[in-house]
Amino acid sequence: KYGADAVRASVLLIAPQGLDILFSEERLEQGRNFMNKLWNSARFILMNLEDELPNNDLNHDKLDATDRWILSRLNNTIKVIDKAYTEYKLNEGIKRVYDFTRADFCDWYIEFAKTRLYGDNPEDKKTAQAVSVYIMRRILKLLHPYCPFITEELWDYFKNPDDKLLISSKWPEVDSTRIDRDIEDEIQILMDVITAVRNIR
Repeated sequence: KYGADAVRASVLLIAPQGLDILFSEERLEQGRNFMNKLWNSARFILMNLEDELPNNDLNHDKLDATDRWILSRLNNTIKVIDKAYTEYKLNEGIKRVYDFTRADFCDWYIEFAKTRLYGDNPEDKKTAQAVSVYIMRRILKLLHPYCPFITEELWDYFKNPDDKLLISSKWPEVDSTRIDRDIEDEIQILMDVITAVRNIR
């Protein structure tokens, strides 16, 4: 009814360590909705690419504030997930990648990037494309232990020619040089302002 990936993700999200699972079928909708959001975001990125995937090398000089923000958030997320794994807290790991994917990337970064993807500046467009693909590739790796079917399917669209199956790919490593607390605080203020305006409207 919901799909294997959605059920697996949903159960892990409601399974705090050492406590009973308060299960209800309605909770499975959270996982199903998340799978739909992941799929739709991936298709949106692919629809806004040229004929081939952009280069994975990100030129720091061409990154704007939102690019540096999402890269910082990504590396902080990987750091938290790695710590959760070492402590056997799977629910904390999936909760963090869920929050990053759904909120930071899908709800905010993609919306920020749309102005450049639809804009007239080809350099800005290429940068937004490159960052979007870079982040999506790492999201698929982070989600693969929980959602192996949809991530492997999407990986086939985002992998490089010399890449193998996602299940045998290398786990993402933290790049400390990408972590920028100042830019995270700066973009958070912008997000708070946008949210406040939306609430007023």
